[in-house]
Amino acid sequence: MLSELDKRLLYELQYNFPLTPTPFEEVARALGISQERVLERTKELMDNKIIKRIGFTVNYKSMGKVAALVGVKVRGRKDVEALKAILMNNPEVTHNYLRDDPDYQVWFTIKAKNMEVLKEEVKNILEPLGLNDYVVLPSKKVCKVSVRYDPIRGIAWSPYSPQKDEVPKPEDLGLPEEFPKDVSRLKPVERPYAEVAKKYGMSEEEVVEKVKLLLREGVLRNPGASVDGDKIGFKYNSMIVMKVDDDVEVCRRIAEEVPEASHVVARVVDERWPYPVYFVLHATKKELVEDVASRVIEKFDPYDYRKLYSLENLKPGVAR
Repeated sequence: MLSELDKRLLYELQYNFPLTPTPFEEVARALGISQERVLERTKELMDNKIIKRIGFTVNYKSMGKVAALVGVKVRGRKDVEALKAILMNNPEVTHNYLRDDPDYQVWFTIKAKNMEVLKEEVKNILEPLGLNDYVVLPSKKVCKVSVRYDPIRGIAWSPYSPQKDEVPKPEDLGLPEEFPKDVSRLKPVERPYAEVAKKYGMSEEEVVEKVKLLLREGVLRNPGASVDGDKIGFKYNSMIVMKVDDDVEVCRRIAEEVPEASHVVARVVDERWPYPVYFVLHATKKELVEDVASRVIEKFDPYDYRKLYSLENLKPGVAR
């Protein structure tokens, strides 16, 4: 059970993470408590795996990778467990859910250096398990990829931030290849950028300026805390898919107009799965998910849609 202080702290670390050399001092000031107390509670939340990481997400596009969502038809629990075990140890798989769809039940995202390699990798994972009925749905346009759990409202939401189609590599910006990864995981200490500054011979202020540059260019995104929603009561997670005409425009509008929507993506369709629009809703109560989903469906009036509720997170605790 989260205390009121923990809720306020999680909110600040997700929604208002300061881009300064001493972010926890700024958070303490916003909460009206000491920095020592902020660091103590943050460490405790990290030890309990409620906070998965503090820092930033490194955009896979900056590493020259592509991504796809894969839906798999499974025959029963044995298939689920076999697939779960394999994907748990695959670093290119960041989401893996069992969902309540009659056609495809296991859904995971996977990345690779190009789509040909990605499809071959998926084939090599699934077909030895006898899983031959699956769809690979490449990203056509990523409109939003931010999920932040509001522990006060009980529903995830985040502001809209335009996503770049072309993302530079760190080297294109005059930075070492490993720099984004080095700043992506910050320790809960008074000066979290000190180690990186020392490594690269920069001041901490210079490191923060480079972080701001990487955020502007889309190499880094989602500053602050990555929270495990399951651990703070966000038990309802639904992936909504819609069949519409102008899929990219609909995705853009959902990203702009529906702050509760995360992972808003237009995808290349498969004839067995003709849904190009995807977004996800997370909440502590099912009615909160249903309310937003109904509002979106009414607004965009798709030819067809499905709501795929998560039955189980098959790769929990991953810091993305």
